[in-house]
Amino acid sequence: MPLARRLLPFLMIIATAVAAEPSGPGELSDPTAIRAQTEAFMASVADNRIEHAYQQLRPFLGVAQAPFDQSATEASAYFQRVTDQVGQPLASVLVRSEGIGDEFYRETWLQKFNAAAIAWTFTFYQPDTGWKLVGVSYSTDLEALYQVRGQ
Repeated sequence: MPLARRLLPFLMIIATAVAAEPSGPGELSDPTAIRAQTEAFMASVADNRIEHAYQQLRPFLGVAQAPFDQSATEASAYFQRVTDQVGQPLASVLVRSEGIGDEFYRETWLQKFNAAAIAWTFTFYQPDTGWKLVGVSYSTDLEALYQVRGQ
């Protein structure tokens, strides 16, 4: 019995920590939680910390880690070439959020420069409960982002 008394507080701490985690480690509970992560990513990118931005999303990966890490390295090199040509980013703006039922959710952010822009797209999948990151992409091809405006 003395061992049980010593273990009880430890077990209660573990139970409390597990109960406080709404969707499990490495999962995001809803689009609001996703938004917080994508905003943090874009803030790191604005500070020229591309690989750090990717590292912030690693806990939420729903894909293999090695290709994701390789993408981070490639994105960092690409971003360096862009900033060498057009300077530092001016601002980031969320331009689109889309979903496919409750299974897929995607956000597209526009990162603005003086003479160019980069679209960053984040795709999340919810296999059961909790959202997982399944893709991060970036492009200077903004054609798909244009929308018809009322005249």
